[in-house]
Amino acid sequence: MKALILAGGSGKEMLPISKYCPKTFLSLHGKFLVEYVIDGLREAGFEEFVVVVGHLGEKVDILLEKYQGKNIILDIVNQEEKKGIEGAILAGSDHFSKTEPFILAYGDIIAPSKFYQHLMNSYINTAADGAIAVTLVGKSFEFGIASLDDRGFITKILPETSTNGDEANYIFAGASILPGEFFHVLQDEKKLTSALGRLLKEQRRICASVWLNEWIDVGYGWDLLEANKDVFKNIEYSRIHKSAKISPSAHISGLIFIEKNVTIDHNAEIVGPCFIGENAYIGTNSLIRSFSCIEKNCTIGFSVEVKNSVIQPNVKIGRLSYIGDSVIGEGANIGAGVTTINYIKGLSPDIHPMIIKGREYDKLGAIIGPRVDLGSNTVILPTIKINHDEIIPPGSVVKSDKMKKRED
Repeated sequence: MKALILAGGSGKEMLPISKYCPKTFLSLHGKFLVEYVIDGLREAGFEEFVVVVGHLGEKVDILLEKYQGKNIILDIVNQEEKKGIEGAILAGSDHFSKTEPFILAYGDIIAPSKFYQHLMNSYINTAADGAIAVTLVGKSFEFGIASLDDRGFITKILPETSTNGDEANYIFAGASILPGEFFHVLQDEKKLTSALGRLLKEQRRICASVWLNEWIDVGYGWDLLEANKDVFKNIEYSRIHKSAKISPSAHISGLIFIEKNVTIDHNAEIVGPCFIGENAYIGTNSLIRSFSCIEKNCTIGFSVEVKNSVIQPNVKIGRLSYIGDSVIGEGANIGAGVTTINYIKGLSPDIHPMIIKGREYDKLGAIIGPRVDLGSNTVILPTIKINHDEIIPPGSVVKSDKMKKRED
């Protein structure tokens, strides 16, 4: 059975972090998000993959290089002008037999490999015509909803979550096993939920694979913080690459991942769980606290504190800055003495606790877009988004999402 992975969506709700690449090619623990899907399917036994992508440039070559020599077949298909999820599915249809089942997976799902194994087992054990992974409403509001009968088969599919108490509280979890004829059905019906509904009307038996463990669809900037924590949950041991240069006066504790050619300077403290990507530099007296993910080629200056944040590649953070509960886009330049205020309680009774896409947060810092240039001693209030390519003058207090973009 082949796998069709959808990885070309622009991810509008992930903006500004996804400005220069689809959200599925953002980095987390040194991997593109789509790699978690590929690797999960590989562990479940899949060997042939068709990945539908959008505007990626060099990232396609990086992905292909990563899987060279790993005994899998990986084909890349450009979605081109085809719109939406339906267009992405049809863009990859020529690579599949119309008479054999296939697995359809969204490229922005972070879940353990058992998620895909559970889907396969449900399909095989029920001898169904297809299977759809579902999870509970409350984990996401981005997927359609499914009603089940008492045997665990799907009876109805709706395009979005329902407030009707008669409907089941299960949503699509981003992976399905479908019959090969589905491509023709989708071509006729145009909409994904309509095509699935037609399969049910034609008496195709589609079972539900109910998944109640770790799972997150990374659809919004803050989701990267939750996905980062989920990745750490499935890791049991630390790893420090032999090429890392760690000062004898540095202090490291907890679950730590330090990749090749990392430099950790004098008196720096790393308190895990933390991930530090290849070629990163952690400056003297810096403090990297729990659930920090610092991607490759980042520079963390003197006495910087980072806590519970996801920092994309090639970011520079100047001395004496504090980055807490924040997401920073690729290539951003954070000046000296920048502070992200992350404590929501007491700031305003209207925003405590902060609920975003069904998730509740007591602390949130900033989302800083790629290639932003933050001037020294800038203060950013909680939950602020700074658009890509912004130039923020030194000494600014950023109180709203609306900032003037650079002209060049």
